[in-house]
Amino acid sequence: MPAPGEPSSSGTDPLALMLGYLDYLEDVTLRKINGLTDDQLRASVVPSGWTPLGLLKHLACTERFWIRHIFLGELVDFSWPGDPDAEWRADDADTADSIIGFYRGERAHTRQTVVGLAASTRAQRGYLEDGAGQPPTLAWVLGHLMYQAARHAGHLDIARELTDGSIGSD
Repeated sequence: MPAPGEPSSSGTDPLALMLGYLDYLEDVTLRKINGLTDDQLRASVVPSGWTPLGLLKHLACTERFWIRHIFLGELVDFSWPGDPDAEWRADDADTADSIIGFYRGERAHTRQTVVGLAASTRAQRGYLEDGAGQPPTLAWVLGHLMYQAARHAGHLDIARELTDGSIGSD
């Protein structure tokens, strides 16, 4: 099966477009780390200290937070109590396969969750950082996830180039 490309430029359904871009960015993100050794996946090339594997773990946690915790209102472990930076770290118990599986699982859950929902569907929980604590719409949540995924795919572009010189257009 070919890798997903960008959604069709003739698309008009906003949710289908956002999900299409999230699928595309999932593929881009996983291709950016493909071929790196375990040491390279766990090594930081930036002053802030994040690693490619840690960034992927963060993306999975971000999707879990917005879809499961905020949108669905589930009581899920979306972070690590007492250590909010832990979602950025690949600990010894974290393997590349387990973090990739976690990321793919959260992406699949998002796709399953939104089937048949309207863009205007409100989340079960509010979000205080929006100033009012109002439950965001599904359109806003997916837009935010798309923004995060694109931003971090760009970060991986830079990390990959600094790690082994690989560059790519997507």
